[in-house]
Amino acid sequence: MKKIFFLSLIVSSAVLFSACSHDQATTDTVKTNATGAAPAADQKSGDTTKNGTITTASGKFFLTEAGQPPKEIESYQVQLGDYVGKNVTVTGQYSGDTLFVGSIK
Repeated sequence: MKKIFFLSLIVSSAVLFSACSHDQATTDTVKTNATGAAPAADQKSGDTTKNGTITTASGKFFLTEAGQPPKEIESYQVQLGDYVGKNVTVTGQYSGDTLFVGSIK
């Protein structure tokens, strides 16, 4: 009787472990962002280079490209205030809709 109980315990554990492993595998295949939503298909990655004029409003900096709405920019490496009103080429990476500038020419 003890052998049958022990054997059924092992089989039950194996089935439970298998079910848990399957649930984890399917959960890991879909990555989500902080809000729990899947990332947008047009999410930007890598370096981006843009040309335009740097402007400022309400303590924020923007890059205005010809024929485009202003895009918010920030930088931990460059003093953006030194370039306000100047036509520049910026290179950086997006985080959401904000371009974090790494260099300006």
